Amino acid sequence: MREAAVLALMLADLLWWHTDALFWLALVYFIADYFFYRRAARRNFRHSQRIRDEMTLADIKTIEEEYTRRSDFDTFDKRAMVRPPLERYFYLGRYRRVQQLLDRYASGAGRILDLGCGFGVNTVYILNHLRIPVVGMELNRMKMTEAVRSFRLEPKPKDLEWVCGEASNPPFKASSFDCVLFTEVLEHLLEPAAGLAACRTLLSKGGLLLLTTPSSHNLSYSSNPFIVAEKMLSLIRDEVLPPYHNLHAQFEFNWRKPEPAYGIHYHFSRQRLEFLLRQNGFETIWWGSYEVEALPLLLFELLAKGNVKEIARFADPFESLAEKIPVVGRLGQHLLWVARKVS
Repeated sequence: MREAAVLALMLADLLWWHTDALFWLALVYFIADYFFYRRAARRNFRHSQRIRDEMTLADIKTIEEEYTRRSDFDTFDKRAMVRPPLERYFYLGRYRRVQQLLDRYASGAGRILDLGCGFGVNTVYILNHLRIPVVGMELNRMKMTEAVRSFRLEPKPKDLEWVCGEASNPPFKASSFDCVLFTEVLEHLLEPAAGLAACRTLLSKGGLLLLTTPSSHNLSYSSNPFIVAEKMLSLIRDEVLPPYHNLHAQFEFNWRKPEPAYGIHYHFSRQRLEFLLRQNGFETIWWGSYEVEALPLLLFELLAKGNVKEIARFADPFESLAEKIPVVGRLGQHLLWVARKVS
């Protein structure tokens, strides 16, 4: 909001007041803000990389179990409710977007793997709405137990299976699935490439990978013209972005408040993700983004007084429009990707 106020003063001085002083003060503010953003990003990268290099899969399992044991974090509904209203709107909306991708690309699949299924929301959607045999696999057994309990799937459907396992080394035969759903998992793996390689092994000839993961191109509600320009330019050349490796999305560039207990949390550029997919035997069919974090959304949250349904009434048409605008529609918080296994 502060950046937006400074930008408004800058434009008002440029267009109407013509004092020059406010314009140049605002420009200096934005240059300084951009410098500190870059500096913090580099320091966070160095700090986070040291922590990441010492982590093991056992550490990540322990951390995830600690989170799931929390009384405010042990079910899907609670994980949604613990978020601020606008973030909750996007969190729930991300499931809708994934289900739209499933409807469009996976409706003809013979068998689907929901790899890293969490509390099983998309797994059960595949079973009940697409009527396709599905396996939900999750590292955290506590989440899987909650998924079985919350959906009360009795008697157990013959086309649904729950499996506990690790995404980079899943316990299935090669070519066992026609489609792998891989949502918000890649960024938490110690070796993301190994996860993609496992997906390729599990897919049958021509099988599809539906993937979502946090994007390095996201706007993060910034009104600083230098940061916005950097994000736009990064769609062409991701080298313009500062080194990025984050262990907690809530503190993106805050190296003073590291939270290693969160585990691994990468962001991916379009170029990096496409390279990893190509390297591991996939061709891109379609890609896009979701959750364009622009300033008007903060105003919608304020007007809606925290009511998520009211936020949706304002935000749904705004997001729909933003995603149709060239460039802007690629600057969402999350990359959405559909890729095919190359024979």
